[in-house]
Amino acid sequence: MRLRKWLILGAVAAFIFVLGFFGWMRFFDLAGKDMSVLGLLEATLGLFRWKTFFPGFAKILNLGDYEIPLILDIARITAPWITLFAFIALVFSVVRSFATSLKVRLFYRDHVVVFGCEETCKYLLNCVKADYPSSKLVLLKNSSTPSYVCNTFEENPVIVGNLEETDILNISAINRAAHIILATNDDSINMRLLKNIEQFLLRKSKRSSTEIWLQIEDFKSYETFKGYKGEDPSIGIDVHVFSVFQRMAAQTVDSFSPDQFIETAGKEQIEIALFGLEALGQWIVLEAAQMYHFNNMKKLRVTVIDCDVDEKIRDLLRICPLLNRVIDIQSIDLLTFLEMDAPNLLSNVSLCFITWPKVQEIDFISRKLRQLFFKSEENLEIPKIVLVDVSSYQGSEIMKESLDTLKAIGISCSCPTGISIKNEEECDDLAMQIHNVYSRLPQKELEVEWSRMTDYFRDENRYAARHLSMKLRSLGLEAVSTDDPRDPANFKAILPENEQTLAQVEHNRWLARKLINGYVHGKKLDRKLRDQLKIHVDIRPWEELSEKDREKDLVVLRNIDNVFNEIGKKIVPLKL
Repeated sequence: MRLRKWLILGAVAAFIFVLGFFGWMRFFDLAGKDMSVLGLLEATLGLFRWKTFFPGFAKILNLGDYEIPLILDIARITAPWITLFAFIALVFSVVRSFATSLKVRLFYRDHVVVFGCEETCKYLLNCVKADYPSSKLVLLKNSSTPSYVCNTFEENPVIVGNLEETDILNISAINRAAHIILATNDDSINMRLLKNIEQFLLRKSKRSSTEIWLQIEDFKSYETFKGYKGEDPSIGIDVHVFSVFQRMAAQTVDSFSPDQFIETAGKEQIEIALFGLEALGQWIVLEAAQMYHFNNMKKLRVTVIDCDVDEKIRDLLRICPLLNRVIDIQSIDLLTFLEMDAPNLLSNVSLCFITWPKVQEIDFISRKLRQLFFKSEENLEIPKIVLVDVSSYQGSEIMKESLDTLKAIGISCSCPTGISIKNEEECDDLAMQIHNVYSRLPQKELEVEWSRMTDYFRDENRYAARHLSMKLRSLGLEAVSTDDPRDPANFKAILPENEQTLAQVEHNRWLARKLINGYVHGKKLDRKLRDQLKIHVDIRPWEELSEKDREKDLVVLRNIDNVFNEIGKKIVPLKL
């Protein structure tokens, strides 16, 4: 039974208990008998156990006549039914739990098993259902997790227990699952679960391939596990790492790129602001640092507003020590921001992201930002202000009303609904074709090679694929389906006068990603040792590259028509 119903039942039982207690007091007063508090408590509890039968009770007390007070009458009639209802509900709950476990253990095949049902993962479960719409879903949650968190998915089996014990792996038929998602809120628990599952499957008979999606929010651990494909290939495990915050940040950074709102080809430095540098804010900074590279060839400037902001920036730099080589980062303390009457310290900002974790303060902060800029610009669209992750607003009518008001004053919303734990299929198709510009493989062989690559090296191509739309926009172009009525642009004619600029932009983007992942400059090494040591000969400015090395950044651009044709797209002029 749902926790809410148990709470209601408990509240009713407590109310009846109070009625019974005072009813007994009144009863003994009318009977002229004294009764201790302990005796009253025992008599009241007896109402719930059918132990009180008034004629017999009166005889014991030697009462010729007795009068039952109304409140005691209500309590003595109601209390046994509450006990009966609670007993039936408890038995039903146990039977239902047993039946659910038995059904999953005996009959489920090729299903999806999700470890973790914390409140912060509620929308992730929506994404799982979107990713695997035809698969049966089994949720595993710790007994300490409130039941109401999974109420949205009550049509799916929910198995409660210690997630790190072997019994729950047997009950969930983990060896027959097609997809396993490790999504508790604790990275270390997710890693231990992965180890336990691998050892469990080693002891079981072999089966077809099982995808395991491992949620890691810590950036260093995230990048480390990007290169992990499973402990033993013989057990058919294909491990992928994902971060909910990284997916949210990537979608937001791509959707609200500054080149869509302002001119980025000039000599001015592009500046964005970030309000809140917790986990999601850190990912916004890291994604922006890897993606916001434009024709101005300037480092991105990021202004962070937060309390204890300097300490939080130091924490970020401990994660990515070379980040200062990629972006210029400056701080504004929260109190300083709140006391500002004009956006002097933010006057060059073209885009603001709000990732403030305290939902009750978001409305005030968003208004404050718009107030400052409106007083200066008298425009509700400049700069762009984006409220990231509004999922916490969805459960409250007051919050929804507040969100409507914020939208009316030019606050955009980046909602995580629809983010896939898998990479978007279109992006992966494009990334695969970019990889094939260098591999030159037939499609079937390309798909096999792609499936064998670690997520880290797939990401190398995914980031390049994501950035192509920005390069095309800088030329007044976009990629659309071949069904679009617009005539294709003559990209080969447009490219020559822009290719050196675009090649330099691509090198800057590639260099930023390598630096953020800890690569340093050094002599040329074989590929395996190079990536183990993270030493690369091309970790240096564009001006220091040889012509031969510069040509590497042009290969994809010179084959871009073929790359898009392979995924059913063409390049056309942007709609005005």
